[in-house]
Amino acid sequence: MIRFWLLILGIPILLVVLLAMPTAAHQKSWLRFFVAMVLSFLAVVLPLFVFFVSSLMMPDWKGACGHGWLDCFILGKLALAPLALMATAALYSVEVLRARNRTKAWIVLGVFIGAMVSVICLVFSLTCLGTQSPICLVFSLTRLRTEANAFLLWLLVPLYIAVWYSLRATQLVRESQIGPRAYLGALLGSLPFWIAGVVWSRSSYAVLPDVSPGCFIVTAAGRGHRKFVGPFMEVQHRGQRIQANQQLLTLWQFEHLWRRRSPRSHKYFRCFYNRIGPAFAAHIKSPWLADLAYVMIKPIELVAKLAVPTPEKGKGAKT
Repeated sequence: MIRFWLLILGIPILLVVLLAMPTAAHQKSWLRFFVAMVLSFLAVVLPLFVFFVSSLMMPDWKGACGHGWLDCFILGKLALAPLALMATAALYSVEVLRARNRTKAWIVLGVFIGAMVSVICLVFSLTCLGTQSPICLVFSLTRLRTEANAFLLWLLVPLYIAVWYSLRATQLVRESQIGPRAYLGALLGSLPFWIAGVVWSRSSYAVLPDVSPGCFIVTAAGRGHRKFVGPFMEVQHRGQRIQANQQLLTLWQFEHLWRRRSPRSHKYFRCFYNRIGPAFAAHIKSPWLADLAYVMIKPIELVAKLAVPTPEKGKGAKT
């Protein structure tokens, strides 16, 4: 576990150091090195992290998409990755490297494209996300009490990036001698990426289930060798007759108890799990991996059994 967290924290720190080193080597100033580290984190590492990781927060079923396929743009926006990387390189050159000629065409157009992408992504967040997964993720990480505060915290990165790019783009456009044709060409050149993002979003929405999924990882673990993960029994769950093993039944009962006794904490957990669960479950593609997942979940199942009332102790939870 310690190695895991060292790896998680070490990678962004290493990136920040590497990005700041050219400036430090050129100016031979420790103060400038630390300033460059801060700017590299705020302008490069953190925005790209949010851009890519937020794609894991796509809704898990069509009922969670209040705006239809548009809500799936949180995944489809990955088609804009080349534009985001170009814009990041341009902003890095201006803010961290402090390029001598910051009015070069690729820098000005890169920051211009970055302003367009960041503003549209910010508008998307304000319009479509609302109380969806980003808020739930912030809730689960910070335990904030108000939804408004959590939403503002989550939007802080796309907000300051949109403002940063917009102000810098306005300044560079005024300083440069680039004509309107270049900006029009940049917009037309970005259209294929936007079209790909829309197609990706629509196709992602089309394959979403019509019914809200349940225990993603636990359900996938139940697809192991039946003699190992069984026995199975037929139960009524969400209006359907399905086959479930004892592990799945126990965790259903535990979740029902959790939802009844602490609905707020259960809501935060569900918001987080509904985004992370499908990503893990998608990798459990063979019976052997399902068996392994079943064994890894077993300690959680045993703990859940201690909390779930037995027929002798009280009323059992509905499945």
